[in-house]
Amino acid sequence: MNKDYFDDMQERDLGLDSRHKKFCGVCAGVAQYLDVPSVFIRLVTIVALLIARQATILAYGVAFFILDDISEQEML
Repeated sequence: MNKDYFDDMQERDLGLDSRHKKFCGVCAGVAQYLDVPSVFIRLVTIVALLIARQATILAYGVAFFILDDISEQEML
C-alpha cells in the first residue's frame, strides 16, 4: 500500500452508511472507510460470528450506537 492510500483514508469519515445497508449499516460504513467491497466486510463479519459470537455482536452493537450516519451528512 502506498502513502496516498493512507492519506486519503485520513480524509474519510468512519460511520454508518444507511444508503447501502443490509442490517444497521455498520459493514457498509466500514467498507466505505476502508475502500473495499462491502461484501468482503460482511464475509469477515460472518466468519468472526462463527469464531467469537459474543465479541462480534458486542463490537457490532457498540459500533452501531457510537457511529454517526455518514450518508445523512453527505446530503446536507
